[in-house]
Amino acid sequence: MRIYLTGFMASGKSTVGPRAAARLGLSFLDLDRLVAVHAGRSIPTIFAEDGEARFRDLETEMLRRTAETEDLVVALGGGALVDDDNRAFASQHGRVVYLAVPVATILDRVADDDTERPLLQDATGTPLSRDAQRTRIEQMLDERRPYYEEADATVDADRPVEAVVTDVVAAASPPTAPDPTEA
Repeated sequence: MRIYLTGFMASGKSTVGPRAAARLGLSFLDLDRLVAVHAGRSIPTIFAEDGEARFRDLETEMLRRTAETEDLVVALGGGALVDDDNRAFASQHGRVVYLAVPVATILDRVADDDTERPLLQDATGTPLSRDAQRTRIEQMLDERRPYYEEADATVDADRPVEAVVTDVVAAASPPTAPDPTEA
């Protein structure tokens, strides 16, 4: 079993993923962390020095490596499945679960953490104002939502973590059809 968690930044993939993995008896992998370890640099540094395109290439390479491990829950970066080949790969190699959250929740969550988020910075690396962040998040979410919605399952992630984990665990396996012989 392999589960790919997708959704916008701050949707809870890295928080829910390890807990869902533990409940399912699977290993957990954060794709962004794998990219950073492989590159030997932080993601903001990769963005600053090499640009988003290089980051996406590394992300794709690390995504492909997930097929080498069974029994895995993978937290994907928010833009990983915008790429058609990456979406097809994830669908072929596991079950994709979309953690859906509204813009207001994303804004609150990014304000409450200390993670550097290159996509919420200006060209000089300065964090955008809250209003500019809202605008950027709305634009990016509008662009990405159709890709997220191609997931095998969608979970409302604007709830307490344990409720989200429970729904991810339930979504990890496709529903079984009723046995027609038991009717």
